[in-house]
Amino acid sequence: MNRFFLIGEMIIPGSSYWNIGVGREIGDAEKDEEGVRTMRTLGRNMAWLMKRLGGDG
Repeated sequence: MNRFFLIGEMIIPGSSYWNIGVGREIGDAEKDEEGVRTMRTLGRNMAWLMKRLGGDG
């Protein structure tokens, strides 16, 4: 999917690993410590990028 974003010359924030949480039952993904940590990193990176692109911080 990232190829389509890159072809469109979009800026893509990254994380520390694959942006995914794993779980079988409802609520299991919240117990995936590595997945939660990765998503928090992605969230921080997205917030940083949005602030930079927003112009009026």
